[in-house]
Amino acid sequence: MAAQKRNRSLIVVGILAYVVFLLALFPINIAYKLVEPKGLPVSVEALSGTLWNGEAILKQRDLGRLDLNWELSPLSLLVGQVSAKVDVKSQKANLKGAVNASASGVVEISDTKGFVSADLVNQFIRRQRASLAGDFELMGLNLIYDVNAKHAESASGRLIWQGGQVNYPMGRKKKSATMPMLVADLGADNGNLTANVVTTEGEQLGQANLKNDGWAGVAIKRRLVDLAGEKWPGKGGADSTIFEVSEKVF
Repeated sequence: MAAQKRNRSLIVVGILAYVVFLLALFPINIAYKLVEPKGLPVSVEALSGTLWNGEAILKQRDLGRLDLNWELSPLSLLVGQVSAKVDVKSQKANLKGAVNASASGVVEISDTKGFVSADLVNQFIRRQRASLAGDFELMGLNLIYDVNAKHAESASGRLIWQGGQVNYPMGRKKKSATMPMLVADLGADNGNLTANVVTTEGEQLGQANLKNDGWAGVAIKRRLVDLAGEKWPGKGGADSTIFEVSEKVF
């Protein structure tokens, strides 16, 4: 009897494994046409390969053309998850890491690195009449995010700006300064994504956050103004917050 049950279990496992690998080898372009997902933040220009190992050419308003490559782990499907190594490239950004998504809507990004060009950042800060030179490097990004609850369970990593010239408004005038390398340590607080900006010596310059409701905020310390060589008329030490701004980003 025990042997018979064991054989039945092996048959069930074998059937499941066959179905999983059959799905993994299914052509991605046919799968996309069958599903026809709506409301994607990107437009799909081309697809090739399989669900297991494929390529896609995407287009996004801010990033332009995106070349996406992925390598799926078929065994992850057996436990109701999607686990893949992902490589995304564009002229303005490049990210490479691992993504794990569960059926409950929890997405985990791990060991992700890459770069973001100054051109991409300038697209967002141009509205504030500001611009900068110097690219950004992302190191060791780890993020667990609940998509349904819009809640960041945990986050870590480091974003490094190489430094360079910064142009910014000062009243009606436009000024510029050459800044040194700066570092943003990424984290999560009460479900919101945060970034603590410091010098390479660890001196705090400001904080940024992205809240669950789509509002992004930035708080600047006086030390950043001092670093730019500007005079600040108000009282308070280098660690005092002198400027705060928030904006709806999604």
